[in-house]
Amino acid sequence: MRVIVTRPIQSGRRTAEKLRQRGHDPVILPLTAPTHDVLAAARALERPYSAIAVTSAEAIRALEKLEDGLGPHRDALLFGVGRVTAAAADAAGFTRARAADGTGLDLADRILAHFREAGMPEEPLLYLAGRPRSPALERSLAAGGLPFRTVECYHMLPIEHDPDHLRSLLVESPADAVLFYSRENVDRFFSLSPFMEGLAALSQTRFYCLSRNIAAAVPAGVSERVLIAPSPDEQALLDLL
Repeated sequence: MRVIVTRPIQSGRRTAEKLRQRGHDPVILPLTAPTHDVLAAARALERPYSAIAVTSAEAIRALEKLEDGLGPHRDALLFGVGRVTAAAADAAGFTRARAADGTGLDLADRILAHFREAGMPEEPLLYLAGRPRSPALERSLAAGGLPFRTVECYHMLPIEHDPDHLRSLLVESPADAVLFYSRENVDRFFSLSPFMEGLAALSQTRFYCLSRNIAAAVPAGVSERVLIAPSPDEQALLDLL
């Protein structure tokens, strides 16, 4: 299958390699690129916190740029949204990284369960966030009565692709499948120049989404060809292909 990977370039390359190993023909089409606010991350760690929460490995990459400044914080309790994020924290030297099941709601449940057992902390949870982001984690933490502090340490900026390049990738060689990992990238994909006048080039394409929330952003005209991973992790998503 010819599979369009809409992830940022670094994670997209890892996904592409997994697809090749499964016998597919991956095409990396990053729609956003991260920019890290290292100063914001450094300042966030200067203030007291009870634990750290991250919903993307990009937050870990921002922390890694602190180099020696990260040392005193590697023993902090860190909650990652899923296994990949927690593994990135492990690789960065965090010794107490714990993984939730892949969504902001799962992460909130994991954090709240921990503090219900351990006792509500005197210091707030530090949520190292990005922009744009889903409000699910923050809403759930607030509803659970847990004090937290949100600091944006990375932004995902849109990439402007050459229209001729997009036509070559998406129209002249139509895709069998497109992988979506966020609602924002669904919106960006269907706003690309080849689709401004219609979705004829996607008439045979299937859309594989990491969650129901992401799938809900796919236009109604092609929604009958949406498939949703049974659990919000990449292994489950790729197993659908």
